[in-house]
Amino acid sequence: MSFFTFCKLLLREFWWLIIPLVLGKVFFNLRKVQRKKNKAEKEEVKDWMCLEIKANREILQTPKAMEQVLAGLHSIEKGRISLEVVGVQGAVHFIVKAPREYKTLVESQFYAQYPELDIKEVDDYFTSLPSYLPDKNFDLWGTEIGLARENPYPIKTYPYFEGPKEEKTIDTLASLIESTAGLQPEEEVVLQIIIQPLKKEVMAKQQKEGGQLIKVMLGEEESKTSFSDWVIAFFKNLLVAVVVLPTWPGDEEKKTTIALSTSLPGKEVAKEVEAKMAQLSFSTTIRAFYLSPRKIYNESSIIPLLAYFKQFNTENLNAFQVNTEMSTKVKALFFQENKLRLKKSDFYQMARKRAISSAAIVLDLEELATIYHIPVRKVKGPTLTRALSRKGEPPVGLPVG
Repeated sequence: MSFFTFCKLLLREFWWLIIPLVLGKVFFNLRKVQRKKNKAEKEEVKDWMCLEIKANREILQTPKAMEQVLAGLHSIEKGRISLEVVGVQGAVHFIVKAPREYKTLVESQFYAQYPELDIKEVDDYFTSLPSYLPDKNFDLWGTEIGLARENPYPIKTYPYFEGPKEEKTIDTLASLIESTAGLQPEEEVVLQIIIQPLKKEVMAKQQKEGGQLIKVMLGEEESKTSFSDWVIAFFKNLLVAVVVLPTWPGDEEKKTTIALSTSLPGKEVAKEVEAKMAQLSFSTTIRAFYLSPRKIYNESSIIPLLAYFKQFNTENLNAFQVNTEMSTKVKALFFQENKLRLKKSDFYQMARKRAISSAAIVLDLEELATIYHIPVRKVKGPTLTRALSRKGEPPVGLPVG
């Protein structure tokens, strides 16, 4: 009996064994999906609260104080926290949205570093907006902000902006606050910075990625290329060699190393990467969006908000950039208007839920404190809301009736 005949006989007599194997595979996949869904429902926060934070005119603390606040918030185990700057009704408001069970934690962390703050619970500003946008009366434009390079590379942080004297120190929030000065009363500009402590598996990936980058920068490890990479490169070069110079695996890494060595020594870059890896970090989603009635809708109103992130960019390390994949723009040959409306609707719902993006980036305490902190007293934007009085403890021995 030939091997082919044997296989044919075996398949004819025992073909039915394939059915339980397939069904078993389907069952285990469904069970895995259900477990993941149950875990997500268990971790989902049902009760949220919004806190408005007002600073009086005596705030002197640098962003270092906000770094300590964030270090305390890194202890949350459920849900996420949204740090927000909202330009609405001609004023700028600092909002923190968090699970209600962490209200005491959030307030205590802010009061510990900023005793002069006035913190009160307010309604979510989304409650005054339509449940679904865009509609016939309102339109919006929005985007997520990502990083130009890998997560381990840091951005320019607040120590860079600090001078030897207070008057020489630049508060990076000043440009953000001023950007809302020209808004009309019905226009709104919102910046959401949604943070969630890094999960263990993401942290491990971050550490591994950063470690590999450091080794490459220090010349301790060459980039690894497989035989298949060389084969693909050979045929690619064969096709385009007439018009383009051949490129081989590893060329890009060499160019990057050369660029780093000419602009900033590899050891210094490695030192900056290592410093970021040593800090507590958050999975971070940054959303910026603008909405207004259609009669006064002007997308250019969002430009100053996007420009705010330019000051933290550096060619040697990392830079913020608009994530075009997560923006409310669509390029399509067919049904472009319908696709655009659907993309805007999805973006708006993600913003309402303060959802973590699939394209979330990793920022450490220092980076987050740089882009979001309580503005110091020298920032006097016309739209900035401040508490007019300072909170204080009652005198010792005050009679109680």
